Parts: sequence; C-alpha cells; structure tokens
Amino acid sequence: MIHVCFGLHDGNGRYSKFTGTAICSIFDNTKSEVTAHILHDNTLTQDNREKFLTLAARYNQNIKFYNVDELCPREIIFLHEKLSDDLNSRFSIATFYRLFAKKILAARGVHRIIYLDSDIIVNLDINELWQHDLKNFPVAAVPEIDAALKHIRTDKFLLQSGFIKPENYFCAGVMIFDLDKLNENLLLDGVQFLKNCPECECFDQDILNAFFAANYLKLEQKFDSFVEVEKNEKNPVVRKIYHYAGNCIELDSSDGYNNLWLKYFLKTPWFGIEIFGRLDKKFGQMYLKLHTTAKKALIEMSVAMRGKTRAFFVTSAEVDLIKQILSVRDDEEIILADTTEAVPNLVCSMAKAQGKKLFFIIVPKFSAVQELLEQLDFVPERDFINGRLFVMTKEDTELDSFKLIKEM
Repeated sequence: MIHVCFGLHDGNGRYSKFTGTAICSIFDNTKSEVTAHILHDNTLTQDNREKFLTLAARYNQNIKFYNVDELCPREIIFLHEKLSDDLNSRFSIATFYRLFAKKILAARGVHRIIYLDSDIIVNLDINELWQHDLKNFPVAAVPEIDAALKHIRTDKFLLQSGFIKPENYFCAGVMIFDLDKLNENLLLDGVQFLKNCPECECFDQDILNAFFAANYLKLEQKFDSFVEVEKNEKNPVVRKIYHYAGNCIELDSSDGYNNLWLKYFLKTPWFGIEIFGRLDKKFGQMYLKLHTTAKKALIEMSVAMRGKTRAFFVTSAEVDLIKQILSVRDDEEIILADTTEAVPNLVCSMAKAQGKKLFFIIVPKFSAVQELLEQLDFVPERDFINGRLFVMTKEDTELDSFKLIKEM
C-alpha cells in the first residue's frame, strides 16, 4: 500500500478541486494500491467530501479523512495564538497540517507517507517515488536549486544568513516522511523557530529546512519540478511530478502544462454542472466560445456523464485532435466514423454499453446520426451527445487567469 497525504483548508469551498485534481493524477498513473490521507479542518464541506469519495471509487482506490480541528485542538489553538497575524496573509493554515502527520497517522499504523501540496500534478507512477530507500534519513525531498533548474531565490533568510547552504535548501511540496523518525514536538519547536526568526517567509518549508536540511535524502529533479521555470525554459511535458507554484495554471490550450492540469481536472467530479453555473460571461466566451447551444450542451454532458465512461464516434482525420483536446485515455473506445462498417459498429457498441457509456458523436452531419440513433431508441444527452461542440482549437480559446479557475 502506498500512502500519500495532503493538507486541506478550504475557506470558500473552491480549493478542494485542486487537491482532487492532484489525487486524480496519482490514481490515473498507477496500478498500485494507494490510500490518500486528507488532513483537513472544519472547512471541508460534505459535498466536497463526497466528491473525493466518488473520485476514489472511480479508480478503486482509497481516501481517508482526518479532521485536525477535532484530533489536534490544542495544536490548532496554539497555531492561532502564536501566528494569528500571519495565517491570513500569504499562507493558509493548511501548510502546517503536514506537521500533524506523525500524531494522526502513526497512531493509526501508517509509518511512512508521501506528502504532496495540492498544486501538484503527478505525471508518473507514484510508485517510482514510493520505492525509494530512505537510508535511515527521516525525510526525502528535492533540493530547490534542482526543482527550479538553478533559478533559486537567494534572498531567503535561511540562505542569506548562512544557516543553510543553497544546495541543501529543499522544497516542501513533495516529500517522503519516515513518521517514526520525526520528533513529537516538531510543530511546537517549528512554530517557536518562526517566532525567533520572523524574517522567514516560507513558514512550513523553512521549519522543515531548519530541522532537516542537513539530514535528508536528496531526490531527483523529476520528483518536484517547478512549472513556471519549465515554461520559461520551453521544456516539453514529460514524466515528472510538476509543481504549479505561483498561480501558473491558465486555460490556454496551446500550452502543454495547462493542458496537463486540465487533463486530470476534467476527470474529477469537480468538473460538472456546478462549475458552469458559476462561470461569468467573459469566461464563457473564452472557454469553448460558450454560445447558448454549447453552454446547454456542456450542462447536459456533465449531467449525462454521472457514473459513465466515454466513447467516441469520430472521423479518422480528427482522431488525433480529439485525443488531445478531450484527453482520451487508451482504455476509452474510439469508433471510426468513415469506414464502411461505421454505423453498424456504433450501434452494436451502444447496445452492448447498456447505458454505461456516453458516446461523443463527432461528425460533420450530427443531425443525421442523431435521427438514426433516436429511431433505434437511443436518447440524446443520455446515451450520446454532439461531441463537436466540445472540440476546441487554439483559435477558439484565449488566455485565462488562474483567478478564474480558482473561482470555478
């Protein structure tokens, strides 16, 4: 069993989708059994909890929840007392929840975890990371100088003061913890360190570096790579763990890193009817040019997809396009629409699916196919949908901001 862990504070109910997208990327890229442990507080809504459970069920994986407000009340009060002026500034209180992992998880028989920030996409098999031998080190992480491809900030207090050498300062967004080797008082000692060194601005990362920078296993760069730097270097998307730090997610279909995040987001329960209800007019115009018909189709599709997988009826000339735009998986059925047996193959496949698949019909003459399918008692928006409305090209979209995604 692989154990991964996330900290979650969701003040407006809209941040859970980022954690869910990160978890989806893990589940989607591994055949290993995984349990995702979510250390959350009272801001986790029942609706978002159910979405996490739905996501796990889709992949036959496991998710467990731990309410730190209930399990660690003294520590939460301590944090608010000591850092009340800072917790509502740059960082969320959830940045400290990883420091509760030993108390909460070790007591429940979990002794080793991979901790991940929520702005992460795991574009490789998480088992590659899990298999690392910690060699008696308490933690493993990627040095920031590697994660940032040498573009490290040198004005951080721990570096300027000489407390830590630049080559040893590590990122806290992806870490392996041997919980048995962590100090019981890590949180208390860490918060006191911040009070003694108010120049520190990276909170949990500076705490962890202060205690472990001289005693940790250095991981390869591919296990924590900053997307912003990768973009600037014009590097292609490969099999790595990508860190979207700095609000660098946009809705730009011409950018491979944005497409990567969207690829996994579209597979989560957070991509659904409730999102479109919150889209403003500007966002609607930028995303798929949402005229009335297309927006209606998106809503219908999100409802129709509940509990179903996808299949595609498409011309051979457009197969590569729809694979890219709609993130078609290898296990999703594609029926070519320009063969002599096209329509019989489609009807046969729809009959076998028995309502378990939603067929995206992506052909020039959708109305003719629709008429035929309706004569055979297949129902639009239940059994099939006009998939051409969802095919967008570079010319169909414009850059959007991370803020709009956060507000979805």
